Amino acid sequence: MKSYIVEFTHRVSGDTFLKFGHTTFSDVAKRFEFSPEQYQDYYIQVLASIKHTSIEEAKAVESEFLKKYPKNLSLPRNFSGITETYKPEDKQERVKILREFYTLKERVEKKMVTSEDINDGTQKRFIDKEKPLHFDFWKVPKPDGWINKDIRGLKG
Repeated sequence: MKSYIVEFTHRVSGDTFLKFGHTTFSDVAKRFEFSPEQYQDYYIQVLASIKHTSIEEAKAVESEFLKKYPKNLSLPRNFSGITETYKPEDKQERVKILREFYTLKERVEKKMVTSEDINDGTQKRFIDKEKPLHFDFWKVPKPDGWINKDIRGLKG
């Protein structure tokens, strides 16, 4: 299970907005292969995702971001996840949102532990992940630098 932030960029106008969500897919991009015709006018870039141990955790993260950043734009009715969209006021707000998400990601993933069997496999030893994630928020890719998966024409 994952919570995520993706950025949509209109193919013609270049207008952008963010979408907060959660998915059971391990690859967040797969979530947007469902009914791809609804997204055909947009480039879709996954900006960040957080692995969770339960769907409830993923939903909680999505819910928190939706409370802080409620829908503030109009989109066609057939757009899946229309209520989970937000258009940042400017580049600084976009960076602030990503910084919040990556800070949360670091905390969540630091709490996640790996386990390995010891001896007969009945005992578990838990080891905290040691290296925090580092991210340069000013170098988040823009449309001209994206490696986009063109989902037009994919079967739903």
